[in-house]
Amino acid sequence: MYYIALRVWRQKLQSIACDDIPAEFGQKQPEICGGVRSSNVGAFAALLRLMYTYCMDIKFGEKRITNRASWFRLMGVSESHLKKAETDEKMHAAIERLKAQMEEAETLLFDAAGPVFTYEIVGSGALQVTGTSLAKHLEGCERMVVMAVTLGDEVDRLISETQESRIALGVVIDSGASVMADMAAGIAEEQIREEVAAKLPGETGVEAAEETAAPLFLTERFSPGYGDSPLEMQKQVLDLLDAENKLGITLSKGYMMSPSKSITAIMGLADHPVTGRLATCDECVLKDKCRLRREGKRCGSA
Repeated sequence: MYYIALRVWRQKLQSIACDDIPAEFGQKQPEICGGVRSSNVGAFAALLRLMYTYCMDIKFGEKRITNRASWFRLMGVSESHLKKAETDEKMHAAIERLKAQMEEAETLLFDAAGPVFTYEIVGSGALQVTGTSLAKHLEGCERMVVMAVTLGDEVDRLISETQESRIALGVVIDSGASVMADMAAGIAEEQIREEVAAKLPGETGVEAAEETAAPLFLTERFSPGYGDSPLEMQKQVLDLLDAENKLGITLSKGYMMSPSKSITAIMGLADHPVTGRLATCDECVLKDKCRLRREGKRCGSA
């Protein structure tokens, strides 16, 4: 399950000088240096840190984006459109063409995606919680699980290249990748819940089972930017996780993540049952733009 994040540190190794790598290591791995000779103090120490940076792989049960409803909705296809396609010949033909593109996009996405995640269990004061909705979500929780998930930069490259040559398919891939990222986050969450439930020692930061008999409980995921939680919290989460080194996730000045199909989330952790709380529509910063609200729905019920 654990593995060195080769893609991340391999790119960084290209800039590490051979002068700072012991000769025997360089002889075993001559391709790392590429014949470049220069001085870079501490590069070998940096190399070792990178080699022992790990993340966790995400395995999809099947190569299929199961939440078709969300995928359709992100492309502007509502339930009423799908209903109309049952009786309207032109609408039916259009939906069938779109479904064919979704099948093609799905194959391309699963070939390109390299989903990985990392997480930490921290005290309730490790993050500066701003916004009413997140504070209420974490009520009664002594600790938090902070997590990050990404599909990787190959998915971004696929989207960009496809949009240049086949615009419509590019849009289908882009929206499908968003749903796929949420699927990956769901799988990561399940794995975290299993590890917390087992009270694994070591990397999870939870005491070994023999040290405590108290069960542990988790809330649902809550992401920065949801409800009235500011998107600026992304920086706190990514810094805490060292996500740039572990997952290759960076943050723009506008707090947008790269690779773009990445998700950060926070779950409350307690020794008593907790469920968390969904943000209300009135708390949400997107309440005036929300497509779900216009359809008479809300988050968690779509």
